[in-house]
Amino acid sequence: MTNSALELMPQTVIDSMPRLYKTDSQGKKAMVLCHLFGPIGDFYLTEVNEEGTEAFGFTKLTAHPDGAELGYIPLTSLKECVGKFKSNPIVNLKYMIERDLHWSPKPLQEVMK
Repeated sequence: MTNSALELMPQTVIDSMPRLYKTDSQGKKAMVLCHLFGPIGDFYLTEVNEEGTEAFGFTKLTAHPDGAELGYIPLTSLKECVGKFKSNPIVNLKYMIERDLHWSPKPLQEVMK
């Protein structure tokens, strides 16, 4: 894990993604352009707002694998988790969330299987 992986939504990623509601008509064919993950789960993002504070995508929480769902993802909350992790990595490992630096875009339907 590198520090850049802990930067969840750098401006280059925000700029490369469609804005909220822009891929609504694509349904499950919308492309997942960013993958965030950690002990709490996986977040597959298809759209993001201009500020990089909210995204839309598919969430699979580790504690509720059968409750995976499409919806809005508050990136500010995920960034707060990263802050807790950085403050004390050993104690706060459960809060680690990082960006998948090797992610290749794929259709939403592939990650929803």
